[in-house]
Amino acid sequence: MKIRVTTQPDWSKVGEHAHLVQFYEDESVLIPQLGRYIGTALVAGDAAIVVSTEPIRHQVAAHLAGRGLDVAVARSQGRYFDADAATMLRQIMRAGMPDAGRFERLAGLLIDRATAGGRRVAVFGMMVDVLCGRGRIDAAIRLEELWNQLARQRALTLACAYRMSRFSNTRDAAPFVRICSQHSHVFSASR
Repeated sequence: MKIRVTTQPDWSKVGEHAHLVQFYEDESVLIPQLGRYIGTALVAGDAAIVVSTEPIRHQVAAHLAGRGLDVAVARSQGRYFDADAATMLRQIMRAGMPDAGRFERLAGLLIDRATAGGRRVAVFGMMVDVLCGRGRIDAAIRLEELWNQLARQRALTLACAYRMSRFSNTRDAAPFVRICSQHSHVFSASR
């Protein structure tokens, strides 16, 4: 897999079947980037899925509303879906690791609903960051692998994000590299 590293994020230009990762310091940088990514999909008539924490979901909806996009309208059209990352993790985990069958059923169903009628879908997920925050880096990497398998089978663009503070020690270097290697595009933390 060829990895491109850049500090100028433009998630909307990564293309279909891409899997990008954004490392971020705080939400003030993440939310506008995520808003552009989701907003671009919705304005184009495509679909979007946001699997994140509740505060991130609310901030994204507020950001989009500030730009004239009402996620309630897109939701009623079957083009916007959001879910709680912790809740989805409870549904897909078994014995401390993501279960491939459970993940494929749950994420696949969500993607199938979003792509109904031939729409493309932009997916954003933070389940991996939640796992890292719990000290479960191996589980996060396994989940990245499962997302990659799903992305090869379905027409989607996938973005995820990790808080940079999760990798603040030298012992975090190897997991950081392993995480980066799961992505086609790597965007560094910037302010």
